[in-house]
Amino acid sequence: MLNFPNDSLNTARIIFQSHDQYQVIFADRSVHQATLAGRMQLADALPLIGDFVSGQVYDQDKFLITTLLPRQTLLTRASNQQDQAIAANVTTVFITMSLNADFSTNRVERYLTLVWDSGATPVIVLTKADLEPELLVQRQLELEAIAFGVPIVTTTSTTPLVAREQLNAYLQPTTTAVFVGSSGVGKSTLLNILAAQQLQSTKAVRGGDDKGRHTTTARQLFYLPNGAALIDSPGIRGVGVASSTTTATAQSFPDITSLAQQCRFNDCQHEQEPGCAVQAAIANGELSAQRLADYRRLLRETEYATMNSRQITAAKIKRMVGNKKNLRRR
Repeated sequence: MLNFPNDSLNTARIIFQSHDQYQVIFADRSVHQATLAGRMQLADALPLIGDFVSGQVYDQDKFLITTLLPRQTLLTRASNQQDQAIAANVTTVFITMSLNADFSTNRVERYLTLVWDSGATPVIVLTKADLEPELLVQRQLELEAIAFGVPIVTTTSTTPLVAREQLNAYLQPTTTAVFVGSSGVGKSTLLNILAAQQLQSTKAVRGGDDKGRHTTTARQLFYLPNGAALIDSPGIRGVGVASSTTTATAQSFPDITSLAQQCRFNDCQHEQEPGCAVQAAIANGELSAQRLADYRRLLRETEYATMNSRQITAAKIKRMVGNKKNLRRR
C-alpha cells in the first residue's frame, strides 16, 4: 500500500493531467481515469500533479474528483508575469543540470529560491560528468560556493547503477521528488534508471549547440517499488521567481544575509554606505562582486513581481533616497 494522508478508500492522487482529463492512483496502486466535478471546475485552485483528492468511483474504473485535499507544499515558478504551479506535495526537488553548455550557477540560485519557497528540500544533480571530465572539479567548486550545504550528486551515463544508489539515498517511502531542469539534461534518463525500466522516452541533445530536445511534454508521477513517488517534468527554459518570498531568497544567499547583519545601517543597500560589511567582504576577497549582483537581481525581481509599473518606480525612488540618507550619515 502507498503512503497516503488518510486511509479513506475515496482518496486518490493525481499522477497525470492533460487539460481537464486526469489519471489518479489509489493506495493499492490501481489507476483510474478521472474528471472534475462541476463545482471543482470553477474553483480557484485546480488539482495538479502530486495533489491528493477525494471523490467517487463510478463505472468501475472511473473517478469523479469532488474535493482537493490540503497541500503540504507547492512548487511554482513565474511565467509571463503569472505564477505557474509545477507540482504539489513535493518533499524533494532534484535540480538537474549537465556539465556542458547548460551549466549555470545563476539558474541554480533561482531554482534554490523556488525550492526553499515551496517548503521542499533541494538536491543538486550534475549529469553527464563523463562527457566533460576536465570541468567536473571546477563545476563542483562553483556549486559548493553558492549551495551552502545543499547535497550535490554527480552522475554519468556510463554508471547507471552508481547513479541509482546515490539518488535512492534521498527516496524514502514517504518521499515525493520532482526532477526540474532544462531539456536534454537527463531527467527522464534518471527516472528510467531509478525505476529500472523504460518509463519515459529519451533523446540526445542537438549536436550543434548542446540544446535539449523536448522529450517529456507533460508532467507525470510514477511510484517506485519502495513507495517513493517521482515526478518527471518538461524542460524549463526560464526560471522566474515571481511567487518567491524574500525569506526564500535569503536562504539561497546565506553568506550575504549573514554579512548584512553586521552592517552599520539596518537598511544598508550594500553600495557605498559607511560600515557596510558586504562591501568590506568584497574588498578583502571574501565575497565576489558577481555574487552580490546575483543577489540584488534576484531580490529585486522578487520584490517587483507583484507590483505594477507605478509601484516599481516608487520602490526604486525609495531605495535611492534610503541610500543617499545613509551616505549623509557618514
